[in-house]
Amino acid sequence: MIPYLEKNVNPRNRKTTDCVIRALTVATGEDYYKVLNDLYNIQVETGYDMAEKRSIDHYMKRNGWTKHKQPKKPNGKKYLVGEIDLLIDEGDPVVISLAGHLTAVKDDHLVDDWDCRYKTIGNYYTK
Repeated sequence: MIPYLEKNVNPRNRKTTDCVIRALTVATGEDYYKVLNDLYNIQVETGYDMAEKRSIDHYMKRNGWTKHKQPKKPNGKKYLVGEIDLLIDEGDPVVISLAGHLTAVKDDHLVDDWDCRYKTIGNYYTK
């Protein structure tokens, strides 16, 4: 299971509903406000809220990330976020979608303001 690093990249260290911006900031290494601005521009262009999956897909594709469907084990069971290391190459950044949340793996650590390693992976993106 990958290690968890508790970190809130919100520049004001606020605990709020900005998981999309935080996850993309961690994974891309971009500045929080640049990610926020890019998502805002996508919202203006498409009419979809910046936290909607369609906006996230648009952002990721625009920035050269590949979307992967929900992974399943040979026995049909779903992978947990903490098992993402079984699906990716060591050191690769990953953005993971799970029910009601977006999180990121950077430098082989789950980086988030709460430990979601025991939640089920939905889709995920690799660079």
